[in-house]
Amino acid sequence: MNMAFLSSFFTGRDLIYPESLRERLSEFPLLADVGEAALKRLLSEANWFSLPGGMLLDRQGENQDALFLVITGCLGVFYAGGDGSKRLVAHVPAGETVGEMSLISGEPHSAQIVALRDTELLRVSRDGFETLIARHPRVMLNLMRILVRRLSDTTRHAVDDSRPKTFALIPLQDGLADEPIADRLAAALREMGSRVAVLDSRQADLSTEALNNLEAAHDFVFYRGDSPDSAWTHLCLRQADRVFLLARAERPLPLKPLDLPAFKERSAGLPQLLLLHPEGRAQGLPEHFALRSGVFESHHHIRNGRPEDIRRLARFIAGRAVGLVLAGGGARGFAHIGVAKALVEAGVPFDHFGGTSIGAIIAAGLALEWSIDELIARMREAFVETNPLSDFTLPLIALVRGKKVSELLREHFGQVRIEEMPKPFFCVSSDLTIGRIHVHREGLLWRALRASVSLPGILPPVTHHGHLLVDGGVMNNLPVDIIAQQAQGPIIASDVTGELDLRASDDRYGERPIWWLIWQRMRGTPSIVSILMRSGTVGSEAQRRLVRERADFLFEPPLEDVGLRDWKKFDRAIAEGYAHAMTRIEKHGVPLTDIWTEGPAVAIPHFGSGAAAQGLPVAG
Repeated sequence: MNMAFLSSFFTGRDLIYPESLRERLSEFPLLADVGEAALKRLLSEANWFSLPGGMLLDRQGENQDALFLVITGCLGVFYAGGDGSKRLVAHVPAGETVGEMSLISGEPHSAQIVALRDTELLRVSRDGFETLIARHPRVMLNLMRILVRRLSDTTRHAVDDSRPKTFALIPLQDGLADEPIADRLAAALREMGSRVAVLDSRQADLSTEALNNLEAAHDFVFYRGDSPDSAWTHLCLRQADRVFLLARAERPLPLKPLDLPAFKERSAGLPQLLLLHPEGRAQGLPEHFALRSGVFESHHHIRNGRPEDIRRLARFIAGRAVGLVLAGGGARGFAHIGVAKALVEAGVPFDHFGGTSIGAIIAAGLALEWSIDELIARMREAFVETNPLSDFTLPLIALVRGKKVSELLREHFGQVRIEEMPKPFFCVSSDLTIGRIHVHREGLLWRALRASVSLPGILPPVTHHGHLLVDGGVMNNLPVDIIAQQAQGPIIASDVTGELDLRASDDRYGERPIWWLIWQRMRGTPSIVSILMRSGTVGSEAQRRLVRERADFLFEPPLEDVGLRDWKKFDRAIAEGYAHAMTRIEKHGVPLTDIWTEGPAVAIPHFGSGAAAQGLPVAG
């Protein structure tokens, strides 16, 4: 059992306890207005112990139906998911209690409790609690109020949305102990209006109570580790809600996973890697990066001389990182460029990207930090000045060979891997082999895009470990749900699917002989290419409505006269996307990203001669 220093407050027959503890107990909702005698009675029935961060609270034996009061630190409540994984459903901070339901009902507990950081608790046994409420019934009344409040929260489907507050920055390589990333992040967060503290090994002697008070007085606390295996670093890991690993991109990563506390991965997830680049640009990936299973789950590129990288990471930490998701839609997708142009002029930073089909290609360009002008030039060259769908072939697999599409993607995206992109990016394709969405977060970028644009019947599928991947629009044309799983800030979505005018004027056109269709020049009749393109982007209407509702800002350029194959209407589609976005922005605002807030906020920009927006915060 991982309980340290289990003890009572009796010395002989004398009850001795710190006065500060009695004062703190009086602030617990359970003990509100119960009087001095009740507080002393509780202390006489309680045992004090500490639970290291990342450790499971053992609920066996005398802990089976005990009540626990959190004095310092924080606990996490975990329930088993349908797939057997453990899901964090609630935080129990200092001043709250846990174990009441089992105490009252006598039923076995169904949740697991894990210390999210070093935590001090008081344990009151069933017999001790019954003695307490027999003499001080006010305690039972307070407990009933607590349970009613929690039941009300459950009825309203209230969720625990406690954002990460404590972050450990741990060097994976020698010589990084003095790297000022924590101080730079703290400065960026302070500019956003938050209160931030940075602790290093000089604060190693601080007590659990002092650390608890420090966390209570700040919005964010950074624990800066000194070396992977030091005692101070292990304390940092126990205290952290999230773990960042520091490594230089030009040096190999260690093969050994970080020694996390037993249940820390459950509560904090796997660490995230901060890759430091010396020359101001991402220069590939370090040796052993591909062997990251069990070491880290995601990564951020931090380039020397690029303060925007620090500001972007600060937005992720503060829950203000802007996600941009772009839908598929053939030539109509050019409107995404106009939407992005309006958002850039409004001063909106894009922090991570996702997309499907043509939306994935545009999102990839933005994630590679192409300017709007460069994006327009490259897209014009690829789709307007040439026709990538012109290499027709005997339609055994598809109408076109797909070679021209692959060559164009390789020409513009080269051999860049998704993991190397300066900003986080993903795209989706549809796995016909197993009937599921395939999310591309690694591997060659051009090949992932080739899979995402592979309209069934028009382009051949892309093979991936024996699976057949086709256009993501078949299953998820607007992958807002994928980016929402990260829940790291406002989500902007651009949907160009619309209500396409794909109709037939002849009710029997599908029954007509081929000579009749040729004679009529397919007048009023959708061609096979149009039908296949529409089939590859329509997706499920129910799924489309569901994901659209998860976007915080939704743009839908009308594009009434722009069809899926109207590649020559490039400039018009961009202009309509820009005009629509400008109107929506002036009416509804844009995400407010440069201040830290407890809830959503928007800024109403004031456009003027192309200048960036000057906005005022408005509660969302």
